[in-house]
Amino acid sequence: MNVVVTLSLELLRLPTRGRLALVLGALVVSLGLYELAFPTTYLGGVLMVPLILSAWLFEWQGGLLCFAIITLILGTSYGIALGDTFWSSAWFVPFVSGMLCGLVVCLAVGVLRHVSDALQGAQHKIVRAEKAYQLEHTLNESRDQALQNLNHELLTPFTQIQGYLELLETYQEQYNAETQACFLMYVRSGCEELLSLIATALESAQTPGRQQPHLSAFSLQHEVQAMMAHFEPRFRQDYRVKLDIAESTQVYADPHFVRQIIGNLLTNACKYTPAQTSITVSAAPINAANEPHERAGMICVRVSDQGPGIPLEQQSLLFQRFVRLPNAVESTQPGSGLGLAICKQLVEAMGGSIWVESTGRSGEGCCFSFTLANGSSSAADDHIKFDGGSDDQAKAILHRQHEGYTVSSLRRSG
Repeated sequence: MNVVVTLSLELLRLPTRGRLALVLGALVVSLGLYELAFPTTYLGGVLMVPLILSAWLFEWQGGLLCFAIITLILGTSYGIALGDTFWSSAWFVPFVSGMLCGLVVCLAVGVLRHVSDALQGAQHKIVRAEKAYQLEHTLNESRDQALQNLNHELLTPFTQIQGYLELLETYQEQYNAETQACFLMYVRSGCEELLSLIATALESAQTPGRQQPHLSAFSLQHEVQAMMAHFEPRFRQDYRVKLDIAESTQVYADPHFVRQIIGNLLTNACKYTPAQTSITVSAAPINAANEPHERAGMICVRVSDQGPGIPLEQQSLLFQRFVRLPNAVESTQPGSGLGLAICKQLVEAMGGSIWVESTGRSGEGCCFSFTLANGSSSAADDHIKFDGGSDDQAKAILHRQHEGYTVSSLRRSG
């Protein structure tokens, strides 16, 4: 039965010419077989084949047309072959009863075709409604995710602004004019960061979905230094941050994304690492001989600490949204479980990957690593070819490469 249904639905996918050819072929073959058996009627059933095909492929109108053709051909053949005897009850009654049976079959198949079309139409409407619901659900999730990410990212510049304003308010008389001006510059930088985050959120709300990176080549060392210079003062006092990034190391990425990622990783390291311990931020090209092919030639950025580490069985949960590990929940440090999930989203949006390495033993800490595209001239050219950008886009990217992206990165950081 399933085979018959499948075959029937496949026939409906034929083009109009294919359907006509199939019906005409069945009509010729069935009439030929019937004429071979004439004047006996043992093969009269073969005439139902073209009737059924025409009624199924062209609905009841096509079936009636085929029925009229068969009736005309057979009536003419019988009349010529039998003459006056055709009108006797011995021939005319079976002919009429056979034609009536064919008419009933034709109409029945036409009704079945109509019901089948109605059922398929209803099924398609259900599928379209489900897709529309799924799309709306996805868009709502994207908006919710954007708001959650924005809430998480706003905390850092708000904390920075609040910290420096409290210092100015509490110890204003103890700081000279130069220090106060420096603090105000940091406050202004935090305000600019807030404006940038709000603009990004508005852009994401207008075009829901994954936020698209704005890639450019820049010096990773200068970008990280500019980001760390605007970190809250307590962070720089309580932790010894080592920067092991060569000045010549360049990446092809979104500077704002990179600042967010490293900022989140450093914030997490501060939360769970004892004070006065070392946190190292390093970067180096990946050795193609020791890494998978898709990572070869990329820049690997690492943020390592000397904290308690992360047990192996818990590491697979790290980058899920709203997930906080048991030791994080038991601690007094606040958190929403979004920081690492945001890092993963941003890294993957730039074509990289992120992972953690930790033995889980206290004091050995952990190392969060992520990859970025190499910002050398040849690598950037490959990205331009891969992205299929226009000539104007390629010129703009090369212009940013050769026109001092370091200065522009510092300006973007405030």
